[in-house]
Amino acid sequence: MAIASLVLGIVAFPSICCYGIPGVAFGVTALILGRVSLRKIRAANGMIGGHGLAQAGWICGLVAAVLGGLYGLFILGTILFAVFSGGSGVFPFVTPSS
Repeated sequence: MAIASLVLGIVAFPSICCYGIPGVAFGVTALILGRVSLRKIRAANGMIGGHGLAQAGWICGLVAAVLGGLYGLFILGTILFAVFSGGSGVFPFVTPSS
């Protein structure tokens, strides 16, 4: 689980470019897997390794989920601004010829 958390946390960063949605999904999954695996590792009292992998996985997942969410909100805001502005602010200094 620790390795899966780290892999998903790393994969989440490039997937942020797809409007942020896969980045948030992979990031949250990495966050959950990392925390669960850390709990299992700590409960085993050192009998199971991978503490560093699990910690790196949930941190990468957290950062990727936050960045993906911010990017998704930015894209949504840009789309809403374009829709509600009516396209009149595209070229403010050019007047249409009649």
